[in-house]
Amino acid sequence: MQGERSFLEVLIEVTSQWDHEAKPMTASTLVEALSGPMGCQVSLAAAWMESCDIMSQYASADLEVADDVLDEELAAITASRRAFRPLLEARVQARIDRVDDSTKGQASCAQCGSKASSHGRPSRVWESTLGTLKLKRRWSICPNAEHRHGRSLAQEALMLPEAEYTALLDEAITLVATTVPHGMAVQLLGKIMGVEVSNHAVQNAVERRAERVVELQDQDATEHRPFEDNGLERKVDRPTDAVEQAPLVAYIEIDGVVPMTRELDEEKSKPVDGARGGKGLRYNLVGREVKNAVLYTGDDCAQESDQRGCILEKRYVSHLGYWLEFAFLLWATLIRFRFDQARLLVILSDGATWIRELSQWLPCKTFLILDLYHAMHRVWEVGRAVYGDKTPECERWSREQCRRIEAGQVDLVLEALCFLKPTGKIAEKKVEELKTYFTNNRDRMDYPSYRAQGLRITSGAVESSNYHVTGARLKLQGMRWSESGAAQMARLRADLFNGLWQQRTREVLAA
Repeated sequence: MQGERSFLEVLIEVTSQWDHEAKPMTASTLVEALSGPMGCQVSLAAAWMESCDIMSQYASADLEVADDVLDEELAAITASRRAFRPLLEARVQARIDRVDDSTKGQASCAQCGSKASSHGRPSRVWESTLGTLKLKRRWSICPNAEHRHGRSLAQEALMLPEAEYTALLDEAITLVATTVPHGMAVQLLGKIMGVEVSNHAVQNAVERRAERVVELQDQDATEHRPFEDNGLERKVDRPTDAVEQAPLVAYIEIDGVVPMTRELDEEKSKPVDGARGGKGLRYNLVGREVKNAVLYTGDDCAQESDQRGCILEKRYVSHLGYWLEFAFLLWATLIRFRFDQARLLVILSDGATWIRELSQWLPCKTFLILDLYHAMHRVWEVGRAVYGDKTPECERWSREQCRRIEAGQVDLVLEALCFLKPTGKIAEKKVEELKTYFTNNRDRMDYPSYRAQGLRITSGAVESSNYHVTGARLKLQGMRWSESGAAQMARLRADLFNGLWQQRTREVLAA
């Protein structure tokens, strides 16, 4: 506003100097007169007047309408949304007009590059956080009949999505629906934001975002893959947003968690023609492993007390699928934070075969440590199987083997396993499995040496990730996923906990 005067001062000045005989005062003439001193377009001044009218209605409303302060505050929130919607619509339209004026006749086909012809400025509707926006934008279509999909340069430049929601509302919908189940997301969006959406609309928004996020992540992983298809190492430029300094000590904790997915049983399924909702289809429940990695540096490790530590900053990578695909995603994150240049890169895990293969695949030196608690847990399983649960013999034998493990005496534990006399096939199998487990991981169990170097020896961060990042959304009671749905949600949850939601919104729109 010119001279930083208040709207009230401008209104008083304009109305006091009004020549009513020469020009009758109407809503339209007043708006036109106000636009100059306000320093804005007539459409914006009109929107401002509409907003003022809505606020005045709330200010003058009967105090008896609201029973208490709770109702009063809800009424104020509703009025504020209604009041600012016209202003938002007018300002966005002004931005569109500016782009349309500067790019008139410059649109080209996104597919073939041919000059596209203008088809006027049709209007369309977007739902926003403040309500419905009806906007006009120039629409151009390629003359090639095969490329009839049109485009709007203003819409693209201002990041107005093709979908029915503005980017900010779409971001809010997907954020809530990634945090809680869709039904609850609908309720929260209505309660907190005053936005009414259906379960189906929420599901579509989540799937749409997930598909684009997965595509962006896979493109990034492919671009920075460390090996050619023939297995030869390739030179890769570090991502432009990579950190400047490599950490001295870096950690990667790796583990998996298994949500339940459903797989179509083609033999038992008998689809009903014309029926909705998949009537007649039969599914088998199948567990699919989501592979999780938690990345942090030695500097991120802090000691809260003598008995408790914490990790100040963590980064997550999640993927449902083969470990090699997961490795590509992990590598893109590693080089972004220069973990590949760390003086020591520690991989903490439960010793699973696929994790050892992944560690060998990485084109940088790694230092593997078997999670201490996993080793101890396996000992207790054998103790219970051989001696019985909660028996003195089980307690005595298991505690002694755990003491030896912590002391780095895994060979003595292997010797003790040879002296066991299990009865029953289950106990025999567990003893043999533990022998194999410790034999395969004995070079990763020198815990006294690790502690002397100040290294972490437990993988609690990824165990927590399995529950909080993945399980809290994908493993709720009775929840069943399609394989693609679980894979997409796992990626979105990692984005959520990495704090990338807003950044990813802009990346998706730019792509």
